[in-house]
Amino acid sequence: APIMPLPDWQRHYGELLDRVRAAFDFECDLTVEFVTHRFTPGSKEVLLGWYPNTTLDFSEETRAVKRNKFGGLKYVYDVPTMKELKAWFYAEWQRRFPHAPVQYWT
Repeated sequence: APIMPLPDWQRHYGELLDRVRAAFDFECDLTVEFVTHRFTPGSKEVLLGWYPNTTLDFSEETRAVKRNKFGGLKYVYDVPTMKELKAWFYAEWQRRFPHAPVQYWT
């Protein structure tokens, strides 16, 4: 599931990371990748067709645009939101898993 800055997200994601930590109470070679919610115009259309009553935020006006090398675009969270999410997740992950690097953030 993608990361989303919903109300009280730090508490909820903190509890989730605590449960992950409890499940990995043994030595292992562990890494993590964090992926925030994003959408393309095409995926938005498909998802709204499948789930017309969704409350998931697909507002393009509140998102930043990110382009790929082929000119396609996707809507991502704005820079301040992404910085806040990334800083929190990196710190909280490393606090619980100091020997498990973050491999990817997007």
